[in-house]
Amino acid sequence: QDNILTTVDTITLQPNMNYTIQVSFGNMDGEFNITSSTKFTTYDVQSIDITSTSGEVCVVCKFSSHATAVGCEIQLRNNNITLTGRFDRDINISEGCISNISSGYYDLYIYDVENDNTLSELPAIIKNQVFVD
Repeated sequence: QDNILTTVDTITLQPNMNYTIQVSFGNMDGEFNITSSTKFTTYDVQSIDITSTSGEVCVVCKFSSHATAVGCEIQLRNNNITLTGRFDRDINISEGCISNISSGYYDLYIYDVENDNTLSELPAIIKNQVFVD
């Protein structure tokens, strides 16, 4: 027979943060111990799809179902060069492309665009070494 134990602890999470939650289980005799962890984010942009073709990078930002952001901003950085594109949210995605990019490797930074049109303080997602041919 399975024993079901339910414990609820409510904590307040800050917006625009990455979290790791760790849960440990064990019996009173110390013979059985399991620890599990998972990572999650409170950024509005939850994931992205990237495509890169000759001189162009296209991004689809996917938002959480409770997102309040009005869009996403992508920044491609290579040495001292930063190329920027800002795309409005349509339901739960934003999509757009940055064109006329020189060939090379770029670091891609994705920011939430908040409802007051400012960027989240830190990037929601960072992808290093995205190649543009």
